[in-house]
Amino acid sequence: MDSFDDVYVVEQRRAYQLAYLLCGDVATAEDAVAGAFVSVWPHWEAGGVADLGPYLRRAVVNQVISGARRRALERRERARRPRPESPRGPEELAVDRQLLKQALMSLPPRQRTAIVLRYYDDLTEADIASCMATTVGTTKAHLSRGLVALRARLGDGQQQGDDGYGSNGGGRW
Repeated sequence: MDSFDDVYVVEQRRAYQLAYLLCGDVATAEDAVAGAFVSVWPHWEAGGVADLGPYLRRAVVNQVISGARRRALERRERARRPRPESPRGPEELAVDRQLLKQALMSLPPRQRTAIVLRYYDDLTEADIASCMATTVGTTKAHLSRGLVALRARLGDGQQQGDDGYGSNGGGRW
């Protein structure tokens, strides 16, 4: 295939069907396919993809799994945090922002960059890795270590290494 546009036209439907069968949700499947194509494109353009079908399929599966993990973690975090009984005033919110800023500034630059790109710019791990010129694995390590440090600094009760999946965060699914 001559262009990535051609690749998209040929592979998009099959990738979407796979994602939909894995997650059962139209919007989630569309997001997973879009993320997979975004993550595959630089490798394809550099000539690093010998057989696109299996490579794209793996990227779709990874996107679906990552999305499911992220949504499960978000649900657990929402359920774990008690709702304030009364709305917080502007003074309390200003103090919270200042504490968060101080905690962020205490992080090493690479961890801080990964955290800000993930939670402020809402980038995917692949996008962060691309932006920081590093691997997705290194990006995940920066995010994990940064979150542990922020939780420790801000007094969150979660123990270091407890990622909510019954592992120390270093294992593969």
